[in-house]
Amino acid sequence: MNTAYIYLQLYKLFDDVTPVPVDCGQLCDKACCKGDDSGMFLFPGEKEVFNLLNPDWVRIEKTDFTYDYNGKTYTTPIAMCQGYCDRYQRPLACRIFPLTPYLDKNGHMDIIVDPRAKGVCPMAKGFYLEDFDAVFIKNIKKAFSLLMKNKQFKAFMVEYSKYLDEFKRFYK
Repeated sequence: MNTAYIYLQLYKLFDDVTPVPVDCGQLCDKACCKGDDSGMFLFPGEKEVFNLLNPDWVRIEKTDFTYDYNGKTYTTPIAMCQGYCDRYQRPLACRIFPLTPYLDKNGHMDIIVDPRAKGVCPMAKGFYLEDFDAVFIKNIKKAFSLLMKNKQFKAFMVEYSKYLDEFKRFYK
């Protein structure tokens, strides 16, 4: 099955479901969409969506974040926007912001408030997971439970979770 197709189907889980039942961008003047050197990681295989759609509002760049799978090292791309986008073409990380998947030390997947979001998002600073829309959280769990069935994705998540741990140290 085509990876881009899978992501396009997962995106639909978030077409009408958001972190809270209001436009949270009004709380912070869309702070998550601003910044010259900020962007969102693309999950393994997600770059294919942007190769297919080729939107003009985003540029895909390399990062220094890597993970190993099957003896090969993969570089994680990042999607950089100019502060605007087509909502229906946003990367998965944008759709689930300010939450993110996380593997605990036992390899169990959880959904957490992204520690990187705490410097940008008022909800990430003051909300607990249960303060977010229940359907939103359910859809995140559904999407990432499916993605976790892929061994390469799981290898990415191991390194990604270690990366998040570095940020969690600052936000106890």
